[in-house]
Amino acid sequence: MDTYKIKSVLKDNVFYNISYCYNTNQLEVFRILVALFAIISMFTLVLDYDVFFAPNGIVNWEVSNANALWFEGHPQKIADLLSVSPQAVMITILTVYFLALTTLLLGIWTRLSAIVCLITFTLITNVMSSFAFGVDIYQSVCFFFLTLFPTGYGLSLIKKENYPKLNELKQICIRVLQLYLIVTYISAGFEKALMPNWWNGRFIYFLSNDPTIMTTSFFPKDQSIIFYAFFGIMVVFIESLYFMLVWFKKTRLYIVLVIIAMHLFIAIFMDLLFFGVLLIILNVVCWYPVIFEDLKIKENDKSI
Repeated sequence: MDTYKIKSVLKDNVFYNISYCYNTNQLEVFRILVALFAIISMFTLVLDYDVFFAPNGIVNWEVSNANALWFEGHPQKIADLLSVSPQAVMITILTVYFLALTTLLLGIWTRLSAIVCLITFTLITNVMSSFAFGVDIYQSVCFFFLTLFPTGYGLSLIKKENYPKLNELKQICIRVLQLYLIVTYISAGFEKALMPNWWNGRFIYFLSNDPTIMTTSFFPKDQSIIFYAFFGIMVVFIESLYFMLVWFKKTRLYIVLVIIAMHLFIAIFMDLLFFGVLLIILNVVCWYPVIFEDLKIKENDKSI
């Protein structure tokens, strides 16, 4: 491959060329989708307040407080410190959380709103961590990124003034978000690769036949173990090679669609709706400008 071809490939490489297919409002789209997701997901849980959040709910506060480390915030610690009702503390935390999410969604004091969201969400999840199934970790990381990223310069009711280096900083932030997603899949893929049950099909077999996990029967019954091994190996390879397949234009669209389909399956058939939707949001935010550009190029190539 000559020097010209190498430069041409690198120019279209999303990791080498930091400005490749960057969208000016990409971080703002990230802010809006995360805030919208957080509002909807928490609202559905608040409908069962007595189950998830009340001091005598399904997980008693005494238990969740005892499980919290000494430095972790918990509503019970605040109630004891201020000598107020635990119920009042929880309602106040939820109210502040929803107000902060609303201002974050609308683009009002975005960094302050994200900080308040992160603190209150941490207090809430320390009460109901038994029901989070990992989505709380991803959501906390999203809030943490929003406390650092410049997200109030577009698609906001109160826009901040632009400055010369803003676009460069935004591009770096998008790269950080993309690398976080890539590292997530690499670690998940390699962790699965070290488990024999992902290779021999047993994990997929027990997963698909456990009614406490699979809410809907998806796989046909009485299949060969090779059938289940195929799906297990596919998951290992998809997650382990994600970092490489999103690197190049020819495979990027397909791996993103496969990953989104995988998370849709998790959301629908495993009843992990919030987990699946949040991971889909992260994939869409990270790659939608690149995917649109790749599709435009393909369309132009066909018309020539």
